[in-house]
Amino acid sequence: MKLSGSHSFVLKFRVKNEMAQNSVEQLRATNRVVPVSKEDEGRGWAKISNGVYGFSYTPASSDGGIFIKQPRQSYEMHKLADGRLLILGYTTAEFAGKLDSKGAQDIELYPESRAEYTELVTVPHERIVSSKALDRDDFNKLKVGLKPLA
Repeated sequence: MKLSGSHSFVLKFRVKNEMAQNSVEQLRATNRVVPVSKEDEGRGWAKISNGVYGFSYTPASSDGGIFIKQPRQSYEMHKLADGRLLILGYTTAEFAGKLDSKGAQDIELYPESRAEYTELVTVPHERIVSSKALDRDDFNKLKVGLKPLA
């Protein structure tokens, strides 16, 4: 069976989204996080329980909140058992490589895979030294400056 161009695009898009979802679910399992409780929903990072994940429109803020439901173009956040906070996002291979660099770095993330931003990464919140407001006109692109690794 031969698919027309539009059907082929839909199939590729569906496969790409399923692969991304599998990767996110693997990260949740690796990080041993469960959905944030209703009691913790919307509370600041410091006040929510450890070992949870949720979704946020303020991923780089110093004390944002996370929510159970995933609004469109929101970032998934993981608060690990030890209290560390991670931002999940998609970036380019070039920016992904910068995350492993020991020096200070500027990187860009999207909450969903798009164009060449296909590498799923986690950004430790404690490395963020600067950020620009989410670019609502560019699918909530996040630009952050990271401090050097210790």
